[in-house]
Amino acid sequence: MTFKEAALKVFEGKDPGQIVWQPRIENWYDVNKRKGTLPEKYEGMSLLDIYDDLNCSPRPYLYPRPSPENLTDWGMRDRGGYCPQNVPPVIRIKSGKSIKITQQIQNDMLIEIMKTPKGELVRKWHISELSIVPSIVEFPVKKLEDLDIVEYMILEQEFVFDQNAWDEVEKKIGDRAPLAMNVPRAPLQQLFLFYMGYQNTILALYDQPQRMERFFKVAEEADDKAYELIKKSPVKIVNFPENIDSKFVSPPLLEKYLMPHWQKRTSELKEAGKYTDVHWDGYVKSILRYVPETGFDGFEALTPKPQGDVTVEEIKEALGDRYILLDGIPAVYFLPWESEEKLIETAKKLIDLFAPKIILGISDEIPANGDIERVRLISDLVKDYNSSLKNKSK
Repeated sequence: MTFKEAALKVFEGKDPGQIVWQPRIENWYDVNKRKGTLPEKYEGMSLLDIYDDLNCSPRPYLYPRPSPENLTDWGMRDRGGYCPQNVPPVIRIKSGKSIKITQQIQNDMLIEIMKTPKGELVRKWHISELSIVPSIVEFPVKKLEDLDIVEYMILEQEFVFDQNAWDEVEKKIGDRAPLAMNVPRAPLQQLFLFYMGYQNTILALYDQPQRMERFFKVAEEADDKAYELIKKSPVKIVNFPENIDSKFVSPPLLEKYLMPHWQKRTSELKEAGKYTDVHWDGYVKSILRYVPETGFDGFEALTPKPQGDVTVEEIKEALGDRYILLDGIPAVYFLPWESEEKLIETAKKLIDLFAPKIILGISDEIPANGDIERVRLISDLVKDYNSSLKNKSK
């Protein structure tokens, strides 16, 4: 059975008779390629070539994004998995005709200027050598009235599904993995991560709750367009790239602003025949109890100790035999100074506890200074485990 077939079996609730090993190495590859520090054997090789050499599967999450011609080389690559370069977006975001977005790079800063009939917004991103994704250092909403501009922009957006791009990406990935699609983040997460920042969002929720509720309704309405395209698309797996950490999204915030959104969206996607998973990659001890209420089929990047605040056993107790775990191995174990024995021990424990409801991976991904040969170490472990399963079935 191919990686693609086996991963789909897991989402279908069936036992594929093997473990799929899906480490995310995109950031490691892009950073080291840019710096000229890829291992000598990998120089000149594509990311997919390296996945093949390591005998493991990529996690190809596509996502709605602007057309390449509207972006700088850095662009807005909020990548949730391998997305082939030089391929048009599968779901393309088109800004309203009255909106002009320009980007410019100054030293290590990406400056994004958004001009609309409602006013102008500026967002600044810091470009780091350690990440393919720039981080925001200046949010565009400086005062609450700026939300009017954001609302105008997102309501004017259009989403276009490109079947030719889908076919091209599917051909490139082949049998390595099933394609999946990232949906827009929940409106609360959009405010935290892209528009207002955490502190200003929290203050506004307390000071101006009615104004904030209006934004949430507008954002849901704007994102309806993306969901309608995804529901009609050939994609089977839909990821919610929320990046939840309970230190920031406390149980009260989760209950009020995220649960209703997740329940609504997972329900409509399920009716459309899609499987869903959500990205929780921080401290989750206080929110694991909400797993059964979310509506998701799987949980991606749940991070055990020593990186997270829960044990592997606590994750198993929360997910039981119903929900899929994607990932599970703390990323710190791929750093060259950490114990290989602990890495192997954790991988074995995850397989023993979760199989067949697991797609093994790194929570969240291998660091840019990680040891790529440790990925091969787990590939060999998984190969031996899968061989033993085949022998038992004979």
